[in-house]
Amino acid sequence: MNELATVGSAVIYQPPTATFTNSLEAEFLSYIDRKPTTEKGYKACLKQFARWRYENGIGAITRGTIKLYRDYLASSGLATGTQAQYLRAVKQLCKWAVAEGHIPADISDNIHGAKVNTGIYRKDAFQLKDVPVISATIDRSNEQGKRLYAMFLLVFVDGLRTIEIHRANVGDLKTIGGNMFLYIQGKGHDEKDAPKAITPEVQEALKDYLSSRTDHYTSKSPLFVGTSNKGKPGTRLYKTVTDPVTGAKEKVLDRISDGRISTTTISTMFKECFVNAGYDSDRLTAHSGRHTAATTALNDCGATLYEAQQLMGHASPSTTEIYIHAKDQLGIEMKYRQAIYDSYFKEAPAAHILPELEAELMTLTADQQREILAQIKAQKGDRTA
Repeated sequence: MNELATVGSAVIYQPPTATFTNSLEAEFLSYIDRKPTTEKGYKACLKQFARWRYENGIGAITRGTIKLYRDYLASSGLATGTQAQYLRAVKQLCKWAVAEGHIPADISDNIHGAKVNTGIYRKDAFQLKDVPVISATIDRSNEQGKRLYAMFLLVFVDGLRTIEIHRANVGDLKTIGGNMFLYIQGKGHDEKDAPKAITPEVQEALKDYLSSRTDHYTSKSPLFVGTSNKGKPGTRLYKTVTDPVTGAKEKVLDRISDGRISTTTISTMFKECFVNAGYDSDRLTAHSGRHTAATTALNDCGATLYEAQQLMGHASPSTTEIYIHAKDQLGIEMKYRQAIYDSYFKEAPAAHILPELEAELMTLTADQQREILAQIKAQKGDRTA
């Protein structure tokens, strides 16, 4: 009898423990045929579901069970995106069970969980003035500081993701036609086929870091490595295993580390860097640096939507548009909330800006806007003279 079976309209799963490790899970993961990281995510989600049922003494999976789990997730304090991910894995399992003939109908159909608003960005960007402030706090007198500074520039200038920094090897840095590029494995890609142009300043930071490394790296070595005893390349890493018969525990060699710095460590390093510079917010993470690169390109450097999409490696322009909409919304709020305040507390409310004039001003370069501002100030001076 399979672990998943039909009893009337109920689906039964019989885990010996809450670990959800059995042949059924292996069948399901084989069916979805995704990358190891995606399979790992599904496994973690299903493990959470099995643990919840185990702790609450729930043996049968029915439509009511899934609704109860949905309600539990809603009250758990988890982010809406995490709630949706957990529920989505369970619903995918049910669809698979129908396809494989384990159950006659999808008992999860039309059960809706937390709604994730994909039209907003959930991490804040830094302002232009913040970036040099943070940069100045990085101590570049040692290998750790040189490493952090190089990663900092790759994120804030080239818009790299932490996973792309993690995957990068020394040999991915290539000079072509006098220009340096870092070939990255972009989101959803299987190969390092996306070249990122490296500016001279970022090149200098990378060379400075590589010259400070104490390991004997090759082109196949990770671009960024750990400096602690456990993180250094060549470190022998052990794991504890339990003898299934005697129960005795023993440490055995797991692998020899290549020293590659993990995404978690990268995120922690950036967070500590921000906090040390005086920027302590749960909405400021390593990804905020990538967010800042995108908003700066769009709003301060004159990049078009298409150009910014190419810079950031977004598959869809709708992703890039989020950065524009966030700026537009903030501009509108600041403009009219200030007008409301002025109406309350100032004798003469500010005159409204004609929409067509504002639209024209937004098409001008910064120098052109400054020229017009100087003309306006000159005219106001003539009137008051």
